[in-house]
Amino acid sequence: MDRYLQDPAIGKGRQEEFTHIESIHAYASNAKLRLEPETPWPNFVHVTLHAGENDADILAAFQTLVLQLGGEISPRGFRFVPGLAFVAVRLPAAQVPELARFERIRLVRSMPRLREEADLTAALGRSYPKLSLPAPMPTAQGPRVAVFDGGTAQAFGGHVVELAASALPPAAIGDLTHGVNVTSALLFGPVDPKQGTLPTPSWAVEHHRVLPTTDSPEQALDVLDRIVTALRSARTAGRPYRFANISLGPVATFFDDDIHEWTSRLDTELADGSTLCTAAIGNNGALGGELGRIQPPGDAVNVFAIGAADTRRKKWNRAPYSATGPGRSPGFVKPDVLAFGGSMGEPLPVYSPLAGGVVAVGGTSFASPLALRTAVGVDVLSQSRFAPITLQALLINAAEYRRSHKRADVGWGRIPLDPEGILYTPLDVVRVVYQGITRPGHPQKALIPVPKGLPPGTRVRIGATFCYRAPVDSAHAINYTRAGLWVRCYKAPGKSLPLFGTGMYKSEEELRRDAMRWDTVLNNTCTVNADELDSPYFHINYQVRDESEAVRIEDAVPMPYALIVTLQAPGVVDLMTRVQTEYPVLQTLPVEVQVPVGGAQ
Repeated sequence: MDRYLQDPAIGKGRQEEFTHIESIHAYASNAKLRLEPETPWPNFVHVTLHAGENDADILAAFQTLVLQLGGEISPRGFRFVPGLAFVAVRLPAAQVPELARFERIRLVRSMPRLREEADLTAALGRSYPKLSLPAPMPTAQGPRVAVFDGGTAQAFGGHVVELAASALPPAAIGDLTHGVNVTSALLFGPVDPKQGTLPTPSWAVEHHRVLPTTDSPEQALDVLDRIVTALRSARTAGRPYRFANISLGPVATFFDDDIHEWTSRLDTELADGSTLCTAAIGNNGALGGELGRIQPPGDAVNVFAIGAADTRRKKWNRAPYSATGPGRSPGFVKPDVLAFGGSMGEPLPVYSPLAGGVVAVGGTSFASPLALRTAVGVDVLSQSRFAPITLQALLINAAEYRRSHKRADVGWGRIPLDPEGILYTPLDVVRVVYQGITRPGHPQKALIPVPKGLPPGTRVRIGATFCYRAPVDSAHAINYTRAGLWVRCYKAPGKSLPLFGTGMYKSEEELRRDAMRWDTVLNNTCTVNADELDSPYFHINYQVRDESEAVRIEDAVPMPYALIVTLQAPGVVDLMTRVQTEYPVLQTLPVEVQVPVGGAQ
């Protein structure tokens, strides 16, 4: 090493790179292995390589080694994200450790299986009135909403258009039942027996039937290909889905430095911020420990990861089956939020046209579409004035959270199911929305519109939520996001207000992971005396990195973001009037009032 550092033939730039190395450890071949002893496919593995589409020499050398070991590359071929290649390989199990000796291999996994649902389904038809489908509204009036699941058999009439790949086998009854119940939760929400009729959704669903898949080793990878193809095709055609829901995924034990094809490819597809995609985090929470942690793609930073709450009542907790966090760095707070998902004590009632009535279900698979339904409802009520990332920020900002809860269990809290509860506020509460594009090298200032002259002794509660979409560096798991917001809050010029600090994260270990600066969600509240506030504001600075190193500003891309600020001044019932008078630039949101999108709390 010393000889290289002092060799004049070595460029200064290369020598400087050596000075950044803190430690070097050999990456032993057995450390690359993530093999399940009970895998149904012991002679197949899923390999992650440090190689790109243009690294033909590396890919050729890998394929040569596979052939020499008596194996073959899957006809599916390689799938790429920047810096990584994923490939399925058929190989005698005894040769897998030898394959792992290939230097460019990052991980060798057993082939992923699709996770199974918790069985909480029961008939509820006798305690509910007979229901029928409402007439659909013109589809042109609603936003584009996609569901990726097991099909609907066209059971929802004009409310749903089912799409499926031409070579896909006929729908299996289990997959079909799951797809119908997920879609019903998104369209109609929890059925209220007092209403007697189903609400008319103001949007139609394009249901992509990505199931069933064969029992082949590549089942989970085939499903991912179908999802990515649909998202990419819609975006290429200039009509990206505004909303999407994924209530399925692979079984994968979670490690902090792991890379998974599901997570990497979906994070890459969703980084532009054009789609709000909810994803169920898995029903393995009762297993505890590493086995109970969130499942891909719930660990994706550009996905809105949804866990399940056990009840709609005031006192609630995480449903026992709902997977737990924390997420990968920097997306430490995962799940993002919980929505009601049903439990044995309080199942989730959904309308099933297949069953001819109402069925009781439970699982994060149904919490996820309920969360998306709330977001779509807000979008309809606000006449699509908010960007998809802003809708996510609004839901997080409105989530309820108690200090007795653990972030790893509930994320930022449980969201309300009624979109009106997010848009409408009490008289002493004002919610302000900032949304736009932030660019590197252009710091921004966002005012916190606290009016002057509030009654003496007023304590103002300030809640703020930042959300943004970030390009990712899948090959560098510890420094996964390539962009971040460095946000400072000031209660007066030169006087900081530690809104985003230790209150967000409960331990020094979490802070040391540098989660705050590079996390795609920042959310917290604080209470301060009104007389301490003098034109308070946020200072927002967009920072970029590449494998933890700084990059040139001109090489960075603009990034969509949203900021939600909620102000509460207890007892000040004219707070809105005061804010509008002092900050006339703020506009009151016109709301569509005759759209039946409410859901039972």
